[in-house]
Parts: sequence; C-alpha cells; structure tokens
Amino acid sequence: MTVTPRKRYPAALGAVALALLMSGCAVGPDYVRPELATNSPDAFVAAVVPVDSTAIGHHWWEAMGDAQLNDLVDQALQRNLNLVQATAAVMEARATLGGAQSDRWPTVSAGTSASRSQSNMVMPGATTTMLRSNLDASLTASYEVDLWGRLSRAEESARATLLAGEANRRVVVQTLVSDVVRTWLQVKELQCQLGLAERTVNSYSSTLQTVEDRYAGGVSSALDVRLARQNLLSAEASVPESRRLLRVAVRRLEILAGRYPGATVMPADAAAVMAATMPEPLPAVPVGLPSSLLERRPDLVQAEANLHASVANIGQAKARLYPTLSLTGSAGYNSGELDSWFDGDHDVWSLVGNLVMPLINRGATKAQIRAAEARAQQSLAGYQLAVLSAFSEVESALDAEVLQARREEALTRTVNESRLSLELAERRYTSGLDPLLTTLEAQRRLFTTESQLLSTQQARRTARVNLILALGGHWDTALTVEGDTP
Repeated sequence: MTVTPRKRYPAALGAVALALLMSGCAVGPDYVRPELATNSPDAFVAAVVPVDSTAIGHHWWEAMGDAQLNDLVDQALQRNLNLVQATAAVMEARATLGGAQSDRWPTVSAGTSASRSQSNMVMPGATTTMLRSNLDASLTASYEVDLWGRLSRAEESARATLLAGEANRRVVVQTLVSDVVRTWLQVKELQCQLGLAERTVNSYSSTLQTVEDRYAGGVSSALDVRLARQNLLSAEASVPESRRLLRVAVRRLEILAGRYPGATVMPADAAAVMAATMPEPLPAVPVGLPSSLLERRPDLVQAEANLHASVANIGQAKARLYPTLSLTGSAGYNSGELDSWFDGDHDVWSLVGNLVMPLINRGATKAQIRAAEARAQQSLAGYQLAVLSAFSEVESALDAEVLQARREEALTRTVNESRLSLELAERRYTSGLDPLLTTLEAQRRLFTTESQLLSTQQARRTARVNLILALGGHWDTALTVEGDTP
C-alpha cells in the first residue's frame, strides 16, 4: 500500500514543530532590578525656595520666551552629529535584537536540482551506453531546542542593549539641549558685559571731560587729568577682550547648532549690546520634589539596561556547559523522470537529531562564565555610581539655586548703593569737597559689582538649567513622573 506525501510530511516535520513547544530551563541568574540607592531619602535634602507647583514640560527651554533660542535648539536637534551617531547606534541595536529573536525560530530552506549523466559499459562484443536522470526537490527545516535558555538569554541581552541605546540617545538629546541653553545664557551675559564695558567707557570719558574742564579753569591738577585718562584707557582696553570672549561663545553655540562658526548668529553691534539684558529665569522649582524622579533619568535607565544585559550574558555563558540539541528535518521528491517527479512513490524525508555535549573545552567555558560575572559586577558598580552621581547633581543644583539667588539679591542691593555712592562722590568732587580719587574708586566699584551681578544672574539661570537636566528634563504640576523626552 502506497502512503501519499500528504500523510508522510506531517510525520516528517512534526518533530520540528513539536520542538517549538518545548520549553527549557534558562540557566544563570534572573535579573532583579536593584534599589535606586541605599538609604536614599524620599525627597531631596537641599533646601528649595517655597513656590507654587510649576510644570516643566518636554520643551522646557521655550519658557524663556526667546524665538532665537528655540530656533537654535531645533537646529541642534536636526544637525548635531553626536545625535546622528547615537541614533545610528539605536538602529544597530534594534537590528541585533531582530537577529536574536530570529535565532529562536526554525530556519527553513528550499532547494531543487536536476542532473543527467551518461556512462558506457564495455562488454565483449558490445558497448552499452546508459543515461541517468535525477530530479530532486526538498524542503529543509532546522531548529535548535533552547533547552538551557541560551537563545532566550541572548534575546534578553539584546533587548536590554537596545533599551540602553535608546536611553543613550535621550542622554545625548537632553545634554545637547542643555548645552545649547547654557551656552546661549553665556552669550547673553557676555553681550551684557560688553554693553557694560561700553557704558563704562562712556562714563569714564565724561569724567575725563569734566576733569579737563576743571583743569582748564585752574580748579583741578594735572595729576587728576592723568588719573582720569588712565581710568578711561584701562576701560577702553577691556572692550576688545569682552568682544573676543563674546565671539568665542557665539562660535561654540554655532557648533552645537551644526552651523559654520562665523560668530554671526548673535548680534554684537553697538545697538544690540547696549540693549542686551539677561533673560528671566525659568519657572521656579517646587518644594518637595520626590527623589523617585531620578528613576526616569535616561543615563540611569542606560546604566540599568547595561546591568540587565550583563546579567543575561551570564546565562548565555553558563548554557554552553550543557548539551545542545538540534533538530533537522527535510522532505521532498526524488525521481529520474519529470512526469513522475511528484508521485507518492518518489517522495523522500529525513529527521535528524543532533545532541552535542561539550567536554574538553569546559575549562574555557567556565572562564567565560567568570568573566561574564565580573562584567556584571562592573555594571552593577557603574549603576550604583551613576545613581549616587545623579543624587549629587540634583543636591548641588538645588544648593546653587538657593545660594545664587541670595547672592544675586545681595549684589543687586550693592549695585544700587554703588550708584548712589558714585552720584554723591561726583557731587562732592565738583564741589571741591573730595579728591578725584574718591570718584574714580566709586566708578571702579560700580563697574565691578555690576559685572559680578551679571555673572551671578547667568550662574543662577544656568543652575536652573542644570537642575532641570539633573531631574531628567521635566516634571508635571502634580510632581508625578512624565514620559521620557523624545
């Protein structure tokens, strides 16, 4: 009785299909998420100025209300090469994960071949020519039974690596945006510093004119004229240096935005620098920010994903100590005649099981296991260090937020007093009650305190940017965790 291929093929390939349902025991440690940090507080320790809850959204820099800054951030996100590199790394990790997932499924291949051969048989008195034809068509499936979880651990590691790559891209995005905003703030400060230097030159020039008029009238001495002129020349010498520093900062901003560093993106003409002012600070930080906000920081997500991948790699290494079971099944037709190629009498099939047990190389495999365990320990230490560094960054930024605000307030009062002192010194000088040196010293102190105030304003605003970055980029009004920045 002839058995048709319809009944034979399920029997031939059934074992391969059955293997898909076999579940092995994955060796190696299962990943358990570590605590965020040992003895970490529920809220940050550093003092925060009490304010109403304020939302910080994904595009937090737009709260500064500067269209040019928004354009620079957009350009940086489109052109920055570090971001292009990080995006390509994510694509690579995604492809690697696809390959690891494919390894857990059977591989199926189809093939066909045809051949015709001739042979001669020489016999006494005659030569016989024999022609042979062979037609073959087959379908082959092979599958490695994941008895010990090697393939599942490989997929687990690849998935964690992809998560790490995606988190690294978010790190690059957040760092890039923060660098653009911080550099932009520095440019704004240097614009104001240049404007202050220009105004100081004008003030010293006016003082010199007053002294020269008094000298011409016989009221002031030649020493007063030289002292006033020396003050003016010193102020004029500071202007080129202020302009140089401004151009350096602008070029750095242009590089971040992926533009040619021509120092043209921010105006530096006299009208622009004279009108330059420091932008208002970003929204204030609410009291009682939970330390759990750090859990969504992309660098911590990346460090944890690297740890997860390292733990999964231990299982991959341990699985190599155990036998590997591979199943290969094939079915098809073999015939010497085309018209009977697919007849049931010409079908062929095979099923092969291959069990391989490593013996001689077990020492090398155990060494690989120890290396994988050591790498996991490194990843764990790296994760713990990243967590502590994150807490330190937040606490330092909160301290800077408070202390820079106090310094700005004190310097603002100092500037006001310095202006009143200068007005009084000028009146007393023109009245002949005080020497010129008193006026010149009052001018110098006013310039110094105004310059310090500008630097402190920039430092306070930069501290706010650093705090937003340290907290993961944003928070909502209910102090709950939002999704990661794109």
